[in-house]
Amino acid sequence: MNNKRKRFALAMAACLSVTTILSSNISFAATTASTEDPAWTTWLQKRSHAVEKLAPSQGDTFRDLRFLKKVLKGKRVVMLGESSHGAAEFNSSKARLIQYLHEELDYDVIAFESGLVETAAADLHAGQATPLNTMQNAIYGIWHTKETLPLFEYLKKEKSGKDPLTLAGFDMQPQGNYQEFLKKWFESVNPAMAEKAYQTETRFLQTYATETDVERFRAEKGSMINDYKELLKFVRDNKRALSSRYPKHPKLITITEYALQDRIHTIDHILEKYILFSKYMQEEKYEEAQKALDEASVLRDQAMAKHLTWLAEKLYPNKKIIVWAHNIHIRKANTKTVNPYRASVPTMGQLLPHRLKNKSYVVGLYMNRGVSALNNREPAPVRYPHPEGNLESILEKAGHTNLFVDLLRQGNKPGTKWMYTERQALDWGMWDEKLVPREQYDGILFIDETHMPSYIDNQTKSLKSAPSVRSASGVEPWVHGSIWGHR
Repeated sequence: MNNKRKRFALAMAACLSVTTILSSNISFAATTASTEDPAWTTWLQKRSHAVEKLAPSQGDTFRDLRFLKKVLKGKRVVMLGESSHGAAEFNSSKARLIQYLHEELDYDVIAFESGLVETAAADLHAGQATPLNTMQNAIYGIWHTKETLPLFEYLKKEKSGKDPLTLAGFDMQPQGNYQEFLKKWFESVNPAMAEKAYQTETRFLQTYATETDVERFRAEKGSMINDYKELLKFVRDNKRALSSRYPKHPKLITITEYALQDRIHTIDHILEKYILFSKYMQEEKYEEAQKALDEASVLRDQAMAKHLTWLAEKLYPNKKIIVWAHNIHIRKANTKTVNPYRASVPTMGQLLPHRLKNKSYVVGLYMNRGVSALNNREPAPVRYPHPEGNLESILEKAGHTNLFVDLLRQGNKPGTKWMYTERQALDWGMWDEKLVPREQYDGILFIDETHMPSYIDNQTKSLKSAPSVRSASGVEPWVHGSIWGHR
């Protein structure tokens, strides 16, 4: 294992400070810097769009976003990325974008990089629960911020209207509250099955979060699968009684059946890779740990691609969908990127079926300067100024403080050559990676300055806030405590 990847593994395991990480040689900027053609700046000054507001507000006319009607023509799915999970302005600007897309362009589903079942359960009560409660029950803690909260206030308001916004998720990773929902739901039909559902889901969560004994997992795997099969049979045998508890939500049984089948698939095909990763990290076998993490990452993104496809084609076949996720998950050809700290594995955007890719518009979000937060909420200062030729260096000369640039409809001309050639860009504002912008994104939202989010802690004591050996693993458990993470 080379020294860079070993240092990365050590950092993940120990949750070292950002200063410690930055003190190592994490840049290859000096080897790839290039000159910039003045034609690029001229083109950007004429063709990029100024984004004047970065947060939702009362009476917003969205004047600065109206260009999106033409840009998104014919696109059923809009994917909103982010180079960091911890940038306040990313959260607020996406909350505003979603409001515009729903009100003006009829996008009716917001699908988060969060648990498929947890978001569905939270959506059932989003019209009655407080926005804060819905946010904390639905999405990962990395987005439990004051900047994200207005989206959930808007969600609640729209639930009482004729055109409600639907909350969804597409991740296979658990968050720690689904067992409570199942128990309350099943209790009125069969208290014994309600308790079984609670214990089965709790066992799954504990295995996912803390297990490092692979042999013990293999010995118990069959009984875990059988427990979920029994729950699945109960749901199928009691559809009418269970549906009567939520008469306004006819899709709930379909979602539950799919979710329980996904738990079975995760136990059977994915969970062991995460356990192996934690085992090898404890044993300081970093090469084996990296291999297990790469394999787990691919399996996770395969699952997310499958879930998003199911949402789009089976659950909501006639609705337009917005996706909220990290850049790495949504971009179109991650295997063509180069990053010295992780393998360039295929991710969700690349794994989607072509029929869905063709209907999608992928937006990468990047920042110019400032600071964001790592998944463990440590500050991550953006490396600034940028070497000439970097994506950020090119975009900051466009003449707008915050801007959107469409890549999809641009031919390869002197003014656009920068988007057709390999550039360096900063992941999380800190780590260099190489990519061809137009190969990965259809558009870029570029924010001049970012800040740490204002986090809202969840005071509810549950497994969601329990310590986890995977909290520093880079595999993004529900506690989301990793420094770098595989997003």
